[in-house]
Amino acid sequence: MNDNSPERSYLITGARVYTADPTRPWAEAVLTRGSRIAFVGGENETRDAAFGNLEEISMPGGLALPGLNDSHIHMTMGSYDLTILNLEGAFTVEELLGRLGRYAAENPEREWIEGYGLPYEPLTGIDRPEREVLDAVVPDRPVYVRAFDSHSSWCNTAALQRAGIERGADIPLPNEVVVDRATGKSTGMLKEKLADDIIATAIGKPDQAELDAVLCRAMGYLNGLGMTSVQNMDGDLHRLEQYERLLGRGDLSIRAYHYMSVREETPRDYLGECAGYARRFRGPWNRTGGIKLFIDGVVESKTAWMLDPYADGSADTGMPDIDPEAYRQIVLAADRLGLDVATHAIGSRGIRTAIDAYQAAAEANGPGRERRHRVEHIECAPPSDLPRFGRLGITASMQPLHAAPTTDPRFTPWTRLIGHEREPHAFNWRTLAETGATLAFGSDWPIVTPDVRAGLHAALTRTTVDGEPEGGWQPQQCLTLAQALDAYTRGAAHAERQDGDKGMLRAGMLADVTVFSHDLFRLTPREVLSVPVALTMVDGRVVHRAE
Repeated sequence: MNDNSPERSYLITGARVYTADPTRPWAEAVLTRGSRIAFVGGENETRDAAFGNLEEISMPGGLALPGLNDSHIHMTMGSYDLTILNLEGAFTVEELLGRLGRYAAENPEREWIEGYGLPYEPLTGIDRPEREVLDAVVPDRPVYVRAFDSHSSWCNTAALQRAGIERGADIPLPNEVVVDRATGKSTGMLKEKLADDIIATAIGKPDQAELDAVLCRAMGYLNGLGMTSVQNMDGDLHRLEQYERLLGRGDLSIRAYHYMSVREETPRDYLGECAGYARRFRGPWNRTGGIKLFIDGVVESKTAWMLDPYADGSADTGMPDIDPEAYRQIVLAADRLGLDVATHAIGSRGIRTAIDAYQAAAEANGPGRERRHRVEHIECAPPSDLPRFGRLGITASMQPLHAAPTTDPRFTPWTRLIGHEREPHAFNWRTLAETGATLAFGSDWPIVTPDVRAGLHAALTRTTVDGEPEGGWQPQQCLTLAQALDAYTRGAAHAERQDGDKGMLRAGMLADVTVFSHDLFRLTPREVLSVPVALTMVDGRVVHRAE
């Protein structure tokens, strides 16, 4: 019989077992049977419960926990980015150009030179247009590189010409193809999604076979990091059908809950279609039941919507990504259809607007169902609004690594623009937890790495991987390891309405298990960064096992 037969049972022993079950957080062994957990308890009693086609997996000194669940990820973008240039850590123009030049030389067959993960620093304050900087290293092919947050990007002249935007584009703010007023030519900088969509159209889409191949590669990559489930924030019907096709072929190794992308220009009857998709796609591997909206952008490009001006001496408070009344009406309509809403909201006014809309929906549509609306990112929330998350049952979906950039947080564009007075209210994980909110953690991959070890380190220390700043940035918001793990397991399952099936190790739940080679509870946060994932099990099947 195949080792991954659905009838096979596994007995996991030797590791400490953190169940994430508040009624019984610790155990010694886990028994799976088929796709479900059969027993969790002491080693002897768990062994006594085993029978049939059994394989014992001994993990002495390890830590077993519920399968990790990334509550905010972009699977299509992340999968694709595994095939292009990673520019993380390129903090100077010299480093950026060096990497681009080497990549172009090593990939002469590529029509476009694409990169992702670029910090803002290299192209901030340069003395000539960004396109000319990029032209200097790749003049003969189009170059398109995205900022680490994917809210800004840069092109060389060839890319602007290929996309037909060498002199700008007529798109609504905060989307923008930035133009030099003196020359009338595009500088090479693009802001927000509609500008990027123009470039995406010029590049063209991979065919179905290519998309399937890169998605399968990405799932294997995530399995190796201990991931068993994701909540995909770039959902649409094509994605749902792709996952269903791969499920039929037996090629899925990650469970996915898809939030369907909705913008202001989306036809309103699409919400009814989304409700239909929620009825059609509801299995444990491929589900939907919610929509994703943007209320604002990001701090670094001053597109996050603030209650008070940015700390750069301007009167700028950012601006909404969508008309606030249109946003409110979409939320009310989605709620009425039984859909959950996930809203990207980073600035203080954006966060308050999202909470207000969720409260209005509950008041308008009545108490007939349990809502699982969520706010994504919550980088700079008004302190008075934090208790409203718990009171209204709104999930706080956050990404620990967003608070621990690869340079000292005290000197990044983010903190300079927010200012010292607002810094204590940034990324308030502990306050949200203490005031009753459900925390659901994720990565926003490919914005940052999906490696949970890095996320845990940030949640525990509020520092970079190098330990900067000493003592942590706003350390009063640090979490315990149990709180952070709960946000990647039980809290994440709650966010996607799957807390009856996963997020804890308990008999009857889905057999999704992650095992680290060492007990994280007995290590320092810095040691957590290097602990290998020894085993990943999804649906009672071993999808990753370390050598």
